[in-house]
Amino acid sequence: MTDREKPRKRNELLRDRAYASIKHAIITSRLEPNRRLVEETMAADIGTSRTPVREALQKLEKEGLIFRRPRTGFVVKGVTEEEVEDILNLQSILEGYAGRLATSRITKDEISALNGLIKRQEACLMNADVETFIRLDGEFHDAIHKAAKNARLYGLVQGLRDYMDRYRVMVFHSHAKLQLSVEDHKKLVSLMNTKNAGQIGKLIGKHMIRGKNIIKKKIRTEREALKSIEMLVPNY
Repeated sequence: MTDREKPRKRNELLRDRAYASIKHAIITSRLEPNRRLVEETMAADIGTSRTPVREALQKLEKEGLIFRRPRTGFVVKGVTEEEVEDILNLQSILEGYAGRLATSRITKDEISALNGLIKRQEACLMNADVETFIRLDGEFHDAIHKAAKNARLYGLVQGLRDYMDRYRVMVFHSHAKLQLSVEDHKKLVSLMNTKNAGQIGKLIGKHMIRGKNIIKKKIRTEREALKSIEMLVPNY
């Protein structure tokens, strides 16, 4: 690497660090919807100048995680019921197809890996480690997508990954929901192990519908709570 290339490479690394940091904060709800993103503050938090942060925000805007509000700047985009309906209906179709393909193509080693992920999720239940549980849930579904051995399908599923990661955080807010997810995962692996592709789509559809209903209920609850707060604020 030449001396001229080093500053450019360093700037790319700083931009990528800022991008990964802000994106993770949005997906995990540390940066909540409608939160104004102040470049100077975020740069100080991340430990960069404002330029990498600005470039990261522009990339996140293109990905649909934030939007530009007039006279305010960048703001975290909220999750709507319409978006959840569209994304999870589409994901349900893709997941069902991936599950059926994986049933006929999955190897013993891949089955063993799925069972290993389930055991690690059960350990998270014992330790109340929700953050790790959420990450393992993503790894479990990703392993099934890979087991389907269809590159085009995998690309389509990956295109929705940011949405799904964000929805997982919204769904897994109680121990009961974590337990239900583990039970579904066990049933799914059992169906794959016995090559019962016919039941895979039904189980995945039920799994997705439950998640969709939980998220939509959460959105409505938060909307009603916001309305109640607004009613308490006097108009001057």
